[in-house]
Amino acid sequence: MNKIDLVLGQTVLLELEEECLLGELLHVGSDRSFIRLSNVRDMLTKESYGIQTYYNSEIRNIQVISADKGNTQTGPSANARDNPKQFTKLLTLENLQETLEQINNYIFIHQTDVKYHDSIRYLKTQRHLGIAMESIEHGRHSISPSLLSIATHDSIYIFDIKWMKITDEMRDLLSNDRYRRVLHNGRLVKDVLQHKFGVELGKCFDVMVAHIAIGKTEGKIVEEGVSLQACVQSYLKLPDMFFDMNANFDERPVSDTTKREAAKHVVFLLPLQDLFIHEIMLEPFYSSCSNYLQSLSRNPDFISSLTDLRNKNGEAIEAVAPVNLGIDVELLDIPEQESNRS
Repeated sequence: MNKIDLVLGQTVLLELEEECLLGELLHVGSDRSFIRLSNVRDMLTKESYGIQTYYNSEIRNIQVISADKGNTQTGPSANARDNPKQFTKLLTLENLQETLEQINNYIFIHQTDVKYHDSIRYLKTQRHLGIAMESIEHGRHSISPSLLSIATHDSIYIFDIKWMKITDEMRDLLSNDRYRRVLHNGRLVKDVLQHKFGVELGKCFDVMVAHIAIGKTEGKIVEEGVSLQACVQSYLKLPDMFFDMNANFDERPVSDTTKREAAKHVVFLLPLQDLFIHEIMLEPFYSSCSNYLQSLSRNPDFISSLTDLRNKNGEAIEAVAPVNLGIDVELLDIPEQESNRS
């Protein structure tokens, strides 16, 4: 707790031994040994506790979700603050609470039991899936891929592929193009799936490729290998220190803390895709749609609108700009570097 910059009025997320709580910072002890929160709410049970005091010894983790109204929102990098396009309405405090509930309500599967079959049955009804894998930093040369996480818009499923490998049903979810998959740094995922499991990864939207393409289109210098954490914090205004960079996914049994960290790595992929496509890539297209839709409604009287309808349809067509997503895929000169060998 001593490493966190706490300011009265902040909304903070507390992780205790068996609880995850959200509340507003009311008081910090002079020796920082305890904090007092108001409007405390349990993220799992939804129960409200009013004003509560929590001591340093019982707090496993504390994260600042938002600052008070008099201070600047914490989370985005300086570059994000300088570029208003990177601000988004997708991750409001209410949506973040829903996301935290989704993270805490993950379903962990380590064998092909009833829970596995129920999960697969549900996933087969979905069309948009977020995909993340753990312990694949060296691609096919990774010693042992650990977890495969699949997120829908309301659920997270974590499969322990270190023990159960990849089943035929999971193979179909990863390769069949009836599903729209979103991932980050997909060349590592594809390399592992193809050469360790014999799975051909199907059509995907890669968050890192979108970030690189957008940066190059705007004339920015894009660093190679941008992390998922950096993308989430920059585009979705996520608070700093949200991710645990030291999580060990190779330990067995997998701890609850590690499972939640895996859930964090997959839960933001679908929101990021929505952001990239609908707030950035399709922004010119939506502008053209708006111009076309207003071509009649802008007229306040009946006669003018009738005149436009009969004689000025050409002007409405001309108002539609050529389709240009602002992304030139030829700009993505991503060098294929040889993976580090273990």
